[in-house]
Amino acid sequence: MKLYGRPFSLYVRTVRLCLEEKGLAYELIPVDPFDQAGLPDWYAELHPFGKIPAFEDGDVRLYESDAIQRYLEACYPEPPLLPGAPVALARAAQAMRMMDNYAYPAMVWSIFVCEARDLEEGWMPREKALEVSRKVLGELERWLAETPYLAGDALTLADTHFLPALDLFARTAVGREMIEAHPAVHAWWQGLRARPSAVATAFPQ
Repeated sequence: MKLYGRPFSLYVRTVRLCLEEKGLAYELIPVDPFDQAGLPDWYAELHPFGKIPAFEDGDVRLYESDAIQRYLEACYPEPPLLPGAPVALARAAQAMRMMDNYAYPAMVWSIFVCEARDLEEGWMPREKALEVSRKVLGELERWLAETPYLAGDALTLADTHFLPALDLFARTAVGREMIEAHPAVHAWWQGLRARPSAVATAFPQ
């Protein structure tokens, strides 16, 4: 298997976490859409929109992290990373979309990226981003007060989908403070970070 992307990409890491949790061997091939030299010409055959990640498994070529992970889940079902029960499956999907639609724009692109690059404003104004981040963490806290993982009693793609965003958010002072203010979220996050899959795919410092 070949995964194309860069180690600092949130969505590349979500696929890597899936691969690691399933114990699947893969090669991470460096591709950086932010490189000043631009993407190599051959990459357009793998991802016509020029983003990361892209993926190959023999003759199978895929892009979009959700599609790649669903393929892996279908072809390599052990250990399962999606629940079978309808409500739990729906909760996993809901958590993943909450990360994509709310946590990612607020926590990553409007808090972490702005602080890392010394920018005044990201995808949304800072106060709005903090408001959305609090709401996301509040929802996670409510769910994790009932179950040890976001979609029930076992780790799923919902958990691995959220981990990279929280790891980046926690690199800011306000992000760490907000996570620590939610005890169930903090304990769950620390547990995820200690897993071998998370250690193996940790973002560069």
